[in-house]
Amino acid sequence: MPLVLCEQRQRLLRTDGHIVVRGGAGSGKTTIALAKACEDLATGRIGNSGKALFLSFARATIARVTEQATATLPKDQLRRIEINTYHGFAWSVLKSHAYLLGTRPGVSLLLPAQARERLVGLAGDARTARQRQLFDEEGLVAFDLFPILLAELLEQSLVLAQAFGNAYPTIIVDEFQDTNDQEWAMISRLGQHSRLIALGDPKQRIYDFKGASPRRFNDFIEAFAPTEFDFLSENNRSAGTDITAFADAILEGAFRQQPYTGVSVVRYAGRSLRPLKQKVLETANRLRRRETWSLAVLVPSNPLAAAVFDYMHGAEHGLPRYPVDIVVSAEGPMLAGMLIALLLEPRTSDIELGAAVLEALAAFEVGRSENASTTAITRSRRMRTLATAVRTLGDRGYGAAGVGPGVRQLLVDVAQLQLTGDPVSDWRAVRAAIAASHRTELQSVAKEARHMRLLRRGAQIEAVLADAWRARGAYVDARSLLRAAVVEDQFSATGRAHQGVSVMTIHKAKGKEFDEVIVFEGPFQRYFVQRGPDSERSTRFNLHVASTRARSNLTVMTPSIDPCHLLPPG
Repeated sequence: MPLVLCEQRQRLLRTDGHIVVRGGAGSGKTTIALAKACEDLATGRIGNSGKALFLSFARATIARVTEQATATLPKDQLRRIEINTYHGFAWSVLKSHAYLLGTRPGVSLLLPAQARERLVGLAGDARTARQRQLFDEEGLVAFDLFPILLAELLEQSLVLAQAFGNAYPTIIVDEFQDTNDQEWAMISRLGQHSRLIALGDPKQRIYDFKGASPRRFNDFIEAFAPTEFDFLSENNRSAGTDITAFADAILEGAFRQQPYTGVSVVRYAGRSLRPLKQKVLETANRLRRRETWSLAVLVPSNPLAAAVFDYMHGAEHGLPRYPVDIVVSAEGPMLAGMLIALLLEPRTSDIELGAAVLEALAAFEVGRSENASTTAITRSRRMRTLATAVRTLGDRGYGAAGVGPGVRQLLVDVAQLQLTGDPVSDWRAVRAAIAASHRTELQSVAKEARHMRLLRRGAQIEAVLADAWRARGAYVDARSLLRAAVVEDQFSATGRAHQGVSVMTIHKAKGKEFDEVIVFEGPFQRYFVQRGPDSERSTRFNLHVASTRARSNLTVMTPSIDPCHLLPPG
């Protein structure tokens, strides 16, 4: 079925040179960008061998765009449109060419969880300097360095810059409002030899804490003098509702008197999660009459997401058990998974294994949160001191109290397990042994490990562990196999549409859309927290993004005692 285009979109297809498109959620920015790429291919603007490159931050967006392109574009054009994340594209270049910047050949990715351990206690310039030192001396590349290194490569090597310009004459940069200074510098370099099409929504800027600037569109206009297109007033996602109008009112702080169609604000009583579960059960019961449906519960923090997940899986306060999916930050589960993988590997020395477990616990303490607390840093250092003592003194190094004896008992418990060669069963058995410990440090690992999705969502890690067992009768190199799977997952553009009920933070919902959305805050885990002069503005943007994830219905839940002041008065 041919795409019906308004006059403005037809003009966009005919436009040469750099382009900037501002449009709200569901305004069709992606659709017209793909149409523009096809038009440029058909008219020869991209040449005979060049490709159009589509870049976005969220893997959910990449999966959705890939699905859309595969379903709608002719195969001869589809093969000449490359769809990737900013990080995925940068990594593909750095893997092959980072040596030109003077580091050792064969760079490796420094996973976010591992970066947190290596960079703990550092901020600002000191953090960047340490990242650069790890790159220069060890060939380790942290995600934060990706745009910096790629910009340097393109600046220092004109031949390389021209080669990428020839390979990608047109580059579409999505979610442009969220680029920080380093990413903008990288995009600017790419724009020296390629035509740029910048897509974004100023109202969806939620990464100010990482350096996103309200001036970014002006930066682009000043640097490239693009042709500008404005689709900000258009909405195809939640048509027939007032969800977008409500979201805009949150930004402006001015609500109308008449109700917003498709929107309800609930001020719930009490301090438990019971009102949320009641709302989820009520909504799910209504939606499940459809063949496919999706409901997102969006919360302010990962700890609250985990608490909601646990509560939904239990049967408390007279409500039935109702399992839901959860999307959380991967760092804690990944570090917990590494400890389980360590315990699955063949044991050669109890002393070395005990020390390694203590070191894994130390990494978990400082790596599971983006900003490790002073308490976590102190615990981590004590665990590393214990690890050294175990290697030096043997069994006496564990000490008589604290986490040491807990680790020693864990080794005894795991040694008694009869591994079967079934990776899922064996993984769960080790996790259960960790959960049974009386030490809270180990119990925290078991709790995070429940969210290690690789074993349930994809079969890759399960398959490689099964292969290792079949080949050698043991899970040899389980940690390396797990790390390789995590690295691959970091750049995976595949994804599945969310179905049923999913719990996540607003930042995890970026690039996603759902039939209905419940935006929930607890009495003590709030969206608005006064941290500085921009706290209220940032909260308004976050709530705007959360609201516009909904296609048909939006429910916002806030405590009746001290309700969120950014919502309309009740």
